[in-house]
Amino acid sequence: MFGIFSKKNRCLGVDLGTTGIKIVELKKENNLPVFVNYAISYDSGALLQSSGLELLDGQAKDILSKVLKEGGFTTKNAAIGIPGFFSLIFFVELPEMPDAEIEQAVKFEAAKYIPTPIEEVSLGWEAIGSVQEKSFEGGQPSSQSRKMQVMVVSVPKSTTVKYGGIVKSVKLSLKAMEVENFAVARAIIGNDKGTFMIVNIGAKATDFTVVSDGVVRITRNIDVGGAEISRSLASGFGIDLERADKLKKSGRVNLLDPQNDTTRLIGPAVGIIIDEMKRLREMYHKKSPLKKIEKMIFTGGTSKMATLTDYFARETGMECQIGNPLARIGVDKKQQAVVEAVSPELAVAIGLAMRGIEIE
Repeated sequence: MFGIFSKKNRCLGVDLGTTGIKIVELKKENNLPVFVNYAISYDSGALLQSSGLELLDGQAKDILSKVLKEGGFTTKNAAIGIPGFFSLIFFVELPEMPDAEIEQAVKFEAAKYIPTPIEEVSLGWEAIGSVQEKSFEGGQPSSQSRKMQVMVVSVPKSTTVKYGGIVKSVKLSLKAMEVENFAVARAIIGNDKGTFMIVNIGAKATDFTVVSDGVVRITRNIDVGGAEISRSLASGFGIDLERADKLKKSGRVNLLDPQNDTTRLIGPAVGIIIDEMKRLREMYHKKSPLKKIEKMIFTGGTSKMATLTDYFARETGMECQIGNPLARIGVDKKQQAVVEAVSPELAVAIGLAMRGIEIE
């Protein structure tokens, strides 16, 4: 179906960020994903409106077309990410039933969670396990039956139509459309055993994803990200945003020094992220007391900020580290240093491309 557009077993992961576009091309080689090429555009201004974070699709099409043209990519196959703030993810339990019947059952259950008419959303689901349930008659257990746990993802159809239209407008062939939280989890965690919280600090929003034994369990997002940190520095030092952004990335910020001016200025923005991390950790531990979150893993461009993970570790009492989205793909030694430098910003795009080459 897609062979007329591209070399076989290759896919682009397209991340339409709030202030830039990231694209990664992967290929399948010996049944493993291998890095081919990437492109990052930071000259897009704001791809999303500040109110409601609604995609400015006309602007996105123009910039995406330019990046694709200049990037020298070898495939038209693409997987595109949907920001987490457009999605609703929840879990339902259903009696074991044939796959043909699950879809109707999911729709019926989903109507209880979704505030809009079911006809206005696109639903995706995946059975992620089963639970044992005891039936009681007269107060005594009489039999045992199994129920399956199903993860359901809901995205407004208006959103999927818009993102699909952008892909079509630049003559890409859409292989997959996926909520960004799942793409990040694939790139950073894969099927690793254990329970982790991924904190993806984007420009205008931060996504939180709790992953346990390779399965996404909780997702949340807040409207605070790297741009808010840059604005705090710009306002406090009386400099423009460009200089503030360079300062943020310069290595001169020491969040572990309470007397440092930058610590004082960005403390409130970073504090909001920390508060949400703590809140989600407590929420998850109450829900799943036997599966404690073992580690906080950071990604996104701002995660490279000097002393940031050390500061988060001190404030939360948790082990914190920067995620490595290259751990599950092959990278040529000649490209290694360059790709490693930008890899935290490419986590979503890498995860999407991995998803794309999984689909034959």
